[in-house]
Amino acid sequence: MRECNKTDKNELDTVTEILRAATKGAKKAEIMGRCNLNNKALEKYLYVLVALNLIKVEQGGESLYRTTEKGLQLMRTYYHLKALLGGKTYDLLLVRLLGQLIANRKKDVEDVGRQHPQPQRYIV
Repeated sequence: MRECNKTDKNELDTVTEILRAATKGAKKAEIMGRCNLNNKALEKYLYVLVALNLIKVEQGGESLYRTTEKGLQLMRTYYHLKALLGGKTYDLLLVRLLGQLIANRKKDVEDVGRQHPQPQRYIV
């Protein structure tokens, strides 16, 4: 996975790198290391990303941060625009992979819904 320690990155680059680091779930220390952020800076980003529903926090022994479907869609759009403007082929491949990941997550949610159908409600 690409590190996000470029010196010329902007906030949107940082946001997408955090989302990318958390795609499969990551602890705060992992995200800090991959994105070259200190704890204070990462806390600011995580607060906003959670508030915008781009990342969710899974509680356990230690909090695990995972990119939501909305976050995946933002990443896909970001890399798609970046590829269109910069013409980088690896970004197009990433856009395709993000699209597949979004589709797989939707399918998983639908499968769970079929396994555990909601009880029918009748108005009497």
